[in-house]
Formats: sequence, structure tokens, C-alpha cells
Amino acid sequence: MMAPETTLIVYEIEGDIRDNLDDPPFSFVGLWNEDDASYLFFTEIQDAYMDACLSRSGCKLRCRHSTKYSEWQDAIPEEGRTVGNLIFVRDNHGSPPRGALLLDPSVIFGDGSHPTTVTCIEFMHEIITENSIESFLDLGTGTGILAVAAAAMGVERITAVDMNSLAVKTAAKNVDVNGFSNRIEVIEADAAQFFRASYDLVVGNLPFEVLQNIATNGTIGHSKCWVISGVSRDQGGILESLFVRNGFRRSGFRSIPPWVTMVFHRTI
Repeated sequence: MMAPETTLIVYEIEGDIRDNLDDPPFSFVGLWNEDDASYLFFTEIQDAYMDACLSRSGCKLRCRHSTKYSEWQDAIPEEGRTVGNLIFVRDNHGSPPRGALLLDPSVIFGDGSHPTTVTCIEFMHEIITENSIESFLDLGTGTGILAVAAAAMGVERITAVDMNSLAVKTAAKNVDVNGFSNRIEVIEADAAQFFRASYDLVVGNLPFEVLQNIATNGTIGHSKCWVISGVSRDQGGILESLFVRNGFRRSGFRSIPPWVTMVFHRTI
């Protein structure tokens, strides 16, 4: 895990530059693709390298800016971070407590500090403790924190999906360092590819627009239970109507303003 004082250099590129990154320098952290933009992270200025990549790709530089890692990502405290019944520590911790989970969030969302992550893990623990959960789908896995948490809670078959290549790389590293590679499959793909499969539990800590699209595609009913988060109370009301329309009942609700997290169980 990067030190809090580490300088991050971020290049924002218009277009998809992934196929034109030849032999990245040692300071390269990773690439984040979103919509029509590419975000490249380094720990040092790499203008010459980026100029060469841009000239090959035809993409355009929107801007370059710098920040401290501590301003981009909350650092996991040295003593670790307790989330629900789990303890997460830095992946480079010298002597982690017994049972602690190792985590390197890199520059990806999911270090355990956000209220939506906390409430998702709390609900996951309740559901997994009270039900037989053999299969789990983590939509928009980010750092893989929810997938790793599910494995620590005893789930045997876990699929973690993200469209962000850097998120997939980060999640795969966190899965491996915790020894869960035989139970968690990390996949770079559109989440829509997995809706027709049946899972005992699906968790989606995602933007409202993404969850709304998921809930209107008519396939959410293949899975038994959903935990959704990352939305406001008003947005949650819209999503609840969509889930009820698809044969679910709301069985759990928690709010840490402005966020809400809800649980839905299939009734038919």
C-alpha cells in the first residue's frame, strides 16, 4: 500500500489509450477507464512517456494534476480498520492481528471507510449467518473488499465483476494476498452479463443510474437476495418500487445520510 505522503500524478486523457501503453515506467500505478476517458496514475511526472503514448493513439490530454495519496484515498490506520465483524489491515502490515484481512486499495474505491461499504458488510454478515449462502456476486467489486469479506464469512463460490481494468487488477491482488483465489473469481466485464445466472446473494454498491438499469432489465429475479447501496433515500424509494415489481420484498434498511443500504428477498 502506498504511503499517505506519496505524490500521485494523474493524467486525464480523452479516449481509450489502453492499447498504446508500451513498457510503462516503474512509477506507473495503473490505468482507470471510464466512459470516453482514460485516467493514468503515476508517482512521478511522466510527460515524455505520455507524449509518446498520445502520439501513437490519437487520444488527447485533457489535463494533468497532482495530489497526495492521503487526499485521494483514506489510509487504513496502522492498527487496522474494523468493519462489522471484520478487521482490515494494510497489505504490507508487519504483524497483522489473527484473522485480519489484508487490503491494498491502490487508487480504487473500497478501503472500508465509506458508510456504504460498512452497511453492506453488516448486512452481508447477517444474511450469511442466518441463511445458507453458497454463491455470491459482487457487482462493481472495486478493490474486492466485499468479495474478500464474503469469503472470510465462509461463502465458497464468489464472482467479483468490474468494468474498470485497474479495479480488476487491484481486486485480484487483494484476493490473492488473502489466500482466496480458489474461491473468488475476479472478472473484467459488464455486469449485465451475469444477471441471468442465479446467485444466493448479490451485492451492488453502485451509482443510482447503474442500479436503476439493473432493476429494470427484468432479470434480477433469478437471484434470491440483493443488497444494494450507494444511493440517496429518494433514489432508494425508486429502486424499491422496481424490486417489488420484480417479486421482491424489502427486508432490511439502513441509512447513514445521505446514503441508504437496502436488502431485498425474492418472494416468488
